[in-house]
Amino acid sequence: MRTIGVIVLAIVGGLVGGLVLSEIIGIAGMLVFGTAIGFKFLPVYLAIACAVAAPLLYRRARRRSRPQ
Repeated sequence: MRTIGVIVLAIVGGLVGGLVLSEIIGIAGMLVFGTAIGFKFLPVYLAIACAVAAPLLYRRARRRSRPQ
């Protein structure tokens, strides 16, 4: 159940992070080149990447924190 919660939080965090990153790239493009630049679907791709990476990192952290 915790893994599902981690995945959901990773999707939401990746989506928000992707939106912020997309806006930063757009603003930098306007300032540097005078035209809008960016990546299509960056928030979606980042959300998927976070949803894949988060459970792997969560399991790894849990395995390391176990007392031996």
